[in-house]
Amino acid sequence: MSERFTSMFFTLVLLVNIYFFAKIEPNELKNQMDRLLALFLFQFDYFFLFVYIFSKLLKNFKKPLVLLAICYGGLFCIGLSSFIIVDEKEFDVVYSYVQPTLRLLLAGVFFEMGIKKLALSDTRNILLATFGLTGGLYFLYLLNLHPRTPMLSFNLYWVGIMAFLFAGIQLRVHQNNVRVLFLVGLFFTVTADLYYILPPEERVYELTYIFIRVINTIGEFLIVNHVLRFYAFKSRENL
Repeated sequence: MSERFTSMFFTLVLLVNIYFFAKIEPNELKNQMDRLLALFLFQFDYFFLFVYIFSKLLKNFKKPLVLLAICYGGLFCIGLSSFIIVDEKEFDVVYSYVQPTLRLLLAGVFFEMGIKKLALSDTRNILLATFGLTGGLYFLYLLNLHPRTPMLSFNLYWVGIMAFLFAGIQLRVHQNNVRVLFLVGLFFTVTADLYYILPPEERVYELTYIFIRVINTIGEFLIVNHVLRFYAFKSRENL
């Protein structure tokens, strides 16, 4: 991504997060327009990434970029849908079906870019997968500590997010420094995804919640940046 976009993106996201230091929960707002605006700001990083992806798609039409745009447009919309689905429990159920579906769509982009092997054979990948699975199992334990109805959807959510993680780990990346940034983004994003679906009793708000928002934003940015750079480089090769 361009330096100008990167600077503008993180500056605006910083301002948005400063706002949420004062008011974290949009549902606490009484005025409907204020609530809608707060929800929009809450999903601002997804919206901004979607617009940027779409602008690149118009210049360089590729099927994986279409999937990427659908993914981030969907992530933005599912966040805004809590304006209509006001019941938190009902929203969690809808979220538990839609979010992993969008992540698997993003995993499809990884497959288009090139997956090494379906089976883990590289020692480094095995270590990364072991680390990810260990953390994932801890989140699965917290997820089932306070059972909700229906638990099947929440457990399937966990399976979908872990499948997304393993697909990302297996993504074929030739440059080590580029791969490190991508993996940081991948693990940040997965951590945030697994946190968001935890039972209310296990979610920690205030500064920890802001911290999760920040690492999620960084993670999404690094993933999108990697995909767009890959296809920009591939287009130059085909010239």
